[in-house]
Amino acid sequence: MDTMYTQPTLIHDSYVITLGTCFDVYAEPALESAVLHVQEVQGKHIILNLEALATLDSRALGKLFLTYHHLNRKQIRLSMVNPRPAVREMLAFVNFPQIVPVYDSIDAVMAFEHRQMDSSSLHQQTK
Repeated sequence: MDTMYTQPTLIHDSYVITLGTCFDVYAEPALESAVLHVQEVQGKHIILNLEALATLDSRALGKLFLTYHHLNRKQIRLSMVNPRPAVREMLAFVNFPQIVPVYDSIDAVMAFEHRQMDSSSLHQQTK
């Protein structure tokens, strides 16, 4: 069963974790392991790549919600990218994008992060 690419990949100061086609109970330990790895290396941003994810059930949504809260306490941001239409609809149905931003691509996340950094540095300069 294709569950998850377990080794987070560093891209522009963010760690990308690519989910497989099915996020189920068998994928949970892999997600937890990847999150722990990012914490150990003191990463500040995790991007979940949902490109291959075909199914997402309520248990998976619950796990994503708990993961978000765990990371938030550790001051690690969480973003999601590339969801298929059915997965995007499921996330929207439970208002998940109100909590965790969902982007169309990793480049879109990076562009947003860059704008945020520019805005933050500009705000600091005007104080």
